[in-house]
Amino acid sequence: MLKKTMAVALAGLMSVSAFPLQVSAEESGDKVDITIMCAYASEDPHGQYVYEYADKFMEENPNVNIEIQAISSNDIYTKLAAMVTSPDDLPTLFFTSADQAPTLYDLGLMDDLNNYLDEETLGTFANGVTEACTLDDTLAFYPIDVQPLAMLYRTDRFEEAGLDAPTTWDEFLECAKALTKDSDGDGEIDQWGFSMVGSNNSSGQSRFMSYLWSNGCNCVSYDEDSETWKADLGDNILDLVSFWTDMNNEYGVVPTGITEVDYATAANYFSMGYTSMMLTGSNAIGVAYANNPELKGKIGSFPIPGEHSGTMLNAEGYALCSYAEEEEKKAAVDFLKFFTNNDSELMFWQSSGKIPATVEGQKAEYITGEDYKGYLETIEAGCIPPVNFAGISGLKSLLGDAYAAVFSEESTNEEAVETLEEELDTLLEDYN
Repeated sequence: MLKKTMAVALAGLMSVSAFPLQVSAEESGDKVDITIMCAYASEDPHGQYVYEYADKFMEENPNVNIEIQAISSNDIYTKLAAMVTSPDDLPTLFFTSADQAPTLYDLGLMDDLNNYLDEETLGTFANGVTEACTLDDTLAFYPIDVQPLAMLYRTDRFEEAGLDAPTTWDEFLECAKALTKDSDGDGEIDQWGFSMVGSNNSSGQSRFMSYLWSNGCNCVSYDEDSETWKADLGDNILDLVSFWTDMNNEYGVVPTGITEVDYATAANYFSMGYTSMMLTGSNAIGVAYANNPELKGKIGSFPIPGEHSGTMLNAEGYALCSYAEEEEKKAAVDFLKFFTNNDSELMFWQSSGKIPATVEGQKAEYITGEDYKGYLETIEAGCIPPVNFAGISGLKSLLGDAYAAVFSEESTNEEAVETLEEELDTLLEDYN
């Protein structure tokens, strides 16, 4: 149960760049201005299509003016939380995803899209997608794509090394060791098994949390009887944290300077051949092919190792800001429907490697190969339900602090876990 509270104080106003798109006014009717705070627009190669779709929509709807505000997905949540104190500055639509939506919903920023979408529109989405966007019976955001995590890998290197796709984390580590090598014989390791995202930001934290989930560590769970959230780290949390950090500190199967390796760096390492496996959404496929077209036919994917699902369906899309004017909301919803239906070639999704949220989109030929196989298997096997914990951003920060402290040798694994347990109890007090 999510609380409508302003309990989470997120500090630090991040910069955002605006790229206004202008069209002439319609002959009759007032101009409707829509602002979209968009993480997609800041990314390559698919960001260009956000602008293209907006241009097309404005051509067909000249009474609407759309302004795209490009911002990193790692910054957008802090930016929005800071803007709540001056709601007139809030955008009409803003990017969000299943793992971050509860925090923004808790701040009262999300209108219920059920009030604006008919059954026909809702019926276009694939199985489980709208559920992944729903919080407390509120359709909190409009799904554009789904991003379950899976493991990308170099099928050619696995074949050369005689390796099979691992199904356990112990097998994964053995594969990572076998694929870490001095490939040019100069005495220096220049190829690593695992393209870990080790930065202490949302991208690194989300992957670490998925690793924990895949090992049965829920992190937090909701107690129906007491109607409270409780810590659920499990008895083996020390072993799990140690295994993750040992991949850097002991075994060296991840690139050097791990605390500085963010998603973009890890994806680039994979696309340029410095690494052979990467825990990621399918968007990294788009990055790999854009940077290195020769990788086509050499990439596969498999579900995250472990006995448990290590990922939510991870729907991404746009939330309708509750503070927007009614005419702005209606025009914004029209644009959302246009976004998902105007491009028969699905270039936004195809170029990005993202999996469409719609039934028809998931039939696209480009997602039927070995590269998407692990993602589709993950969806078919079933992802974990959305974690509707309003403090999930704070939880992720605590997890990130734990592994970052060990990577930097500021703490031992034991000290990091002890701090994690103590601070998680404090965090839960704010949400119970």
